[in-house]
Amino acid sequence: MAFSDNVWWTRKARIQAEKRLLSNAFHTQILLLWYSFSGVASAIYHLSIEGSNAAGQDISGITWVVFSVLVLCISGFINGLSFKERAGLIKECYETLNSFHQKAKDSSLTDPTKLSTEYDQILGVCENHSDRDYYTALCIEYVTNNNRLDKNTGLKKGLDRSPTWYHWTSLIYWTLCHKLMLTVLYLLPVILCVALRCIE
Repeated sequence: MAFSDNVWWTRKARIQAEKRLLSNAFHTQILLLWYSFSGVASAIYHLSIEGSNAAGQDISGITWVVFSVLVLCISGFINGLSFKERAGLIKECYETLNSFHQKAKDSSLTDPTKLSTEYDQILGVCENHSDRDYYTALCIEYVTNNNRLDKNTGLKKGLDRSPTWYHWTSLIYWTLCHKLMLTVLYLLPVILCVALRCIE
């Protein structure tokens, strides 16, 4: 396993990390917008339009006001996560790794210690990618590589590794959990509304 191959895979994993962070940024903004609208609309409906003193409706109105305040607090927390800024740093890292990869391929012309030091400096620019990012890169590169499988090595030409059943299983598990979590988060205002209607 050549040093340049490690650099190449790190770059691919960082690309997936950037995509993950940008996806998180997009979904958090949509969720905040959806939650804000749901909370304010429901609070106005229960407190102003209905104007009833029924105990169940009082509970509903108070619940939606609390929900709106909670959304405001969550928005501050999400802004602190800085998804877009972190994605920007990761993009800067993998773009630098692209040119560094060419240098690493000609490692015979460069001192290995200098290469290793420069590599560490490039990686220090941003946070590390997650296992999920690496597994995603590994599986995508394997599936999109159109070369035939080499019977001797068990690898496709151009790749120095291939995903195992563990990589595929982990990736499928993470993807399903992520989709399920997003579904629950998007449906949360609807679930809350139905639950409060049952109380009324």
